[in-house]
Amino acid sequence: MGLGPRFALAMTAALLVVMGVAGVWIHTTAMDMSQAARERASALGIKLTTERPTVVDEIEGWGVPSAPDVEAFHVRLSEGQEVMRYGLQDGERVVYWYVPLESEDEGAALARLLGVILLLVVLAGAGVSYWIAGQVVGPLRRVIDDVRQVARGNTAHRVRVRGGGEVALLARAVDRMSADLADAQEAELELSMRTREIELAAGVREALTPFETPQVSGYDLRASHLPSGELLGDFYLFAPLADGRIALVVCDVSGIGIPAALIGATARAYLAAELALTDDLAGALRRVNQRLAGDVRRGMFVTAMCAVLEPESGRVEIACAGHKVPLLVYSEADRALRKVHPGGIAFGFDGGPVFDRSLELAEVQLAPGDRLVLSSEGPVQVQDMEGNELGEDAWFQAIGRNAGQPTASFLRGLKQTIEDFTEDEPYLKDVSVLTMQREA
Repeated sequence: MGLGPRFALAMTAALLVVMGVAGVWIHTTAMDMSQAARERASALGIKLTTERPTVVDEIEGWGVPSAPDVEAFHVRLSEGQEVMRYGLQDGERVVYWYVPLESEDEGAALARLLGVILLLVVLAGAGVSYWIAGQVVGPLRRVIDDVRQVARGNTAHRVRVRGGGEVALLARAVDRMSADLADAQEAELELSMRTREIELAAGVREALTPFETPQVSGYDLRASHLPSGELLGDFYLFAPLADGRIALVVCDVSGIGIPAALIGATARAYLAAELALTDDLAGALRRVNQRLAGDVRRGMFVTAMCAVLEPESGRVEIACAGHKVPLLVYSEADRALRKVHPGGIAFGFDGGPVFDRSLELAEVQLAPGDRLVLSSEGPVQVQDMEGNELGEDAWFQAIGRNAGQPTASFLRGLKQTIEDFTEDEPYLKDVSVLTMQREA
C-alpha cells in the first residue's frame, strides 16, 4: 500500500477510535451531569417553594405562551441567589414555586470535558502522524545510506529496505540504477580497453603497411588494401633485395586482436630481414619458420605467398607457406589466367622438419604485358547481405576480366567487384591485393 493511503487509513482509524471513546465518554458524563443537575434542582426547588423566600428584586418577567395562567420571573432572593419563580393564579390567590438556575460550575465542567476530548484528539493525530513519519523516514534513511554506498563506487550493493508502497518502488529503482551503473562501468572499461586495443592495433597496422611502393624499371608495381572492421595481423610486403631483385609477399595471420597484430608484426620483421640476407628463397622461409615457431602460441599460424622477381630476365621464383589463395599469372599473349600454387604448410605449425619437407618452389617467366597477382584470403571471403561468400571462382573471374587493363584501372575494377558484391557489408578479413605487370 502506498504512503498516502497508509497515512489516510491510519489517521482515520485512530480518529475513529478516539472519537468513539470520546463520544461514549461525553454521552455518559452528560447524562450523569444532567441527572445530578435535575436532582439538585428538584431538591432545591422543593426547599425554596416550601420556605417561601423573600424576593428582593424582580430582574425580568414574561408570560409562558403554552400556559397563559403561568407567569415566569427571574428574581433575586434576599440571600443573593438568582432563581426562576413561576406563579399560577389559583382563584383569588397566586401559587408560587421556585426553580434554581443552572450553576456555572456545571457549564464549566462540560467545557473542561470538551477541552480534554479535543486535546486527546489532537494528541492522537500527532501520535499517528509521528508513527507514520517514522514508517516513512526510517526506510528512506536506509535507502539514502544505500545510495551513498552506491555513490562511493560499490555498485554491487543492494538496497536493504523491503516492503510495499512507494518505498519499495524506490528501493527497486535504486537497485536497477546500481545494476545499470555496474553494467555501464563494465561497458566503459571494455570500451576503454577496446579503444586502447584499437589504437595499438592501428599503430601496428600502420607499421605493417608499406609507406610507398618501390619503383622497378620496366615493371608496374601496385597494391590495394581495404581494411576490415576487425583487429587483424594480415599484411603485405615489398622487400627490395641487395642484388636488385624484389620480393612481393602477402600474408594472413590467424586470430584477431592484439595477439594477431603482434604476430603479424613479428612475421613481417623476420621475412624482411631473412629475404634481404640471402638469394635462397626456400632457405629464408625455413629460417623464418624456425624463428616464428618459437614465438607463436599453439594454434596460431601465419600463411604467406612469396614471389621474388629478377627484373632483367622477368623470371619470378614463387614459394607458398600454407597460403590458400594461389598466385595468378595473366598471359597477355593468349589472354589466359594461370594458377600457380606450390606446396607448403603455414609458419608456426612445425618447428622445422615437416615445414622443410613440404616447402616447394615454382617458377614463372613474365613476358611483356604479363601480369602477376597475389591476394590475401580477404577478397575470397567477403560476404553479401545474405551471408554468401564471393569465393575463389568469382574472384578469379574478376581478375581475368580486368587483368588486361592498366594497373590503376585493374585495381579499381577489383575494388568495384568487391563493393558491388558486399553492398556495404563489413569485410571479415583485410582485403590485400598485390600486382606486378611487365611493361610492353
